Amino acid sequence: MPPAELVRLADSGKLLALALTDHDTVAGLAEAQQACDALEAHGPVGLRFIPGIEISAVFTDGLLHILGLGIDPDNGRLQETARSLRQARNERNPQMLAKLHELGMDISMEELVGLASGPNPADADSVMVGRLHMARLLRMKGYVRSESEAFDRYIGTDKPAFIDKEKLSAREIIEAIHSAGGVAILAHPVELKCTNDAMLERAVKSLTRDGLDGIEVYHSSHNGRQVRSYLDLARRLGLVISGGSDFHGSAKSGVKLGRPRVPVEAVEQLLAKIGS
Repeated sequence: MPPAELVRLADSGKLLALALTDHDTVAGLAEAQQACDALEAHGPVGLRFIPGIEISAVFTDGLLHILGLGIDPDNGRLQETARSLRQARNERNPQMLAKLHELGMDISMEELVGLASGPNPADADSVMVGRLHMARLLRMKGYVRSESEAFDRYIGTDKPAFIDKEKLSAREIIEAIHSAGGVAILAHPVELKCTNDAMLERAVKSLTRDGLDGIEVYHSSHNGRQVRSYLDLARRLGLVISGGSDFHGSAKSGVKLGRPRVPVEAVEQLLAKIGS
């Protein structure tokens, strides 16, 4: 959904803080900030906006995503990092479309760009097109019943039409986030696919040596045992605690904005860390 609509949804849910962390782009941050400023102009509100980004890093087994929270979206190094990753996406998308064509699904790059740009027409180089748009278009054209089915059958990791995108090292990503004044957070650690706590601790310790600042302890895909494990690990390693829903709209129909709840103390400590 548009960033301003996301802000309105967060405000209606009486959330204390909202971070917008799109993959590989800061393009929506200005609109979200303006929407928050407009709310504030109409009276005191409790919603704090945290500008962010999410970037995939190289990892041997599962998925390693790093959040940059409290970033300066105008930072040159971060913008160049995001630009190079968007270029890699633009090179991957036609390859995935070719695979979908081989599987009998007729969707074009022009259709994807139109879907991603919405009412404001744009070309393929200036608009962010990703797998969520592919999933939505596959649903709209009747090839699948839902976005989730598109990922499960065709475009998810290791599925027939999947092609991996270019990734940077964790250190490169963390340095870019720090250069923009942000805090680097390990997103949804469950996705690392560590088979035991010792393996997870080794992975997180390695990331802390690269400059990692914190762990996303509270997440919509974490169960109670995992939350306790990540919380204990963060405290023992002196890492910041964060949390988020990982809300993706209809693409993750079971995920609600503001769920799971994140303790107020954790939010306040994070805001203090990023200087909000």
